[in-house]
Amino acid sequence: MPELQKRLKQNVDWNEKDTLDENYARNQLVADPNLLLGRKAKQTPLVEPEARRAAGEETYSDDDEQRAALKQPRKSGKAPPPRLTGTQREVVKALMDKHGDDTKAMMLDTKLNKMQHSQGELKRLIEAYHFWGPNSKHDFWSEKKPPKKLLNCRILA
Repeated sequence: MPELQKRLKQNVDWNEKDTLDENYARNQLVADPNLLLGRKAKQTPLVEPEARRAAGEETYSDDDEQRAALKQPRKSGKAPPPRLTGTQREVVKALMDKHGDDTKAMMLDTKLNKMQHSQGELKRLIEAYHFWGPNSKHDFWSEKKPPKKLLNCRILA
């Protein structure tokens, strides 16, 4: 410890049985830079949902799942899953009929799962199937463009 005492120009109280943090804190050698810079202090403290309701503030996580089940937009801004195509609906329905909710068995079933979807992709497809229902269809629409001019055409009447 004499080298350390020379560098610090003060007496050092060091105990071999204590941890480094305890020795450093006792001798005031190292300060936590996160505490010095205020990084660990939260800018906005978390407030319990009950306290927010009592204050009249709106909570975003209260009924989002219910809103999703009712096919309403969520308050949290999470987008609904994409709609399934007709083929995807048929494949997911066949896989669910055969395997239930076992995505691993669905993944290994190469006869029904011809696209070789992974477990994660199958979970997303099942979630979309449950969200939109088995009879949902894409809402396709095309822009209303003016008809092209017909060149060198005569209408014979």
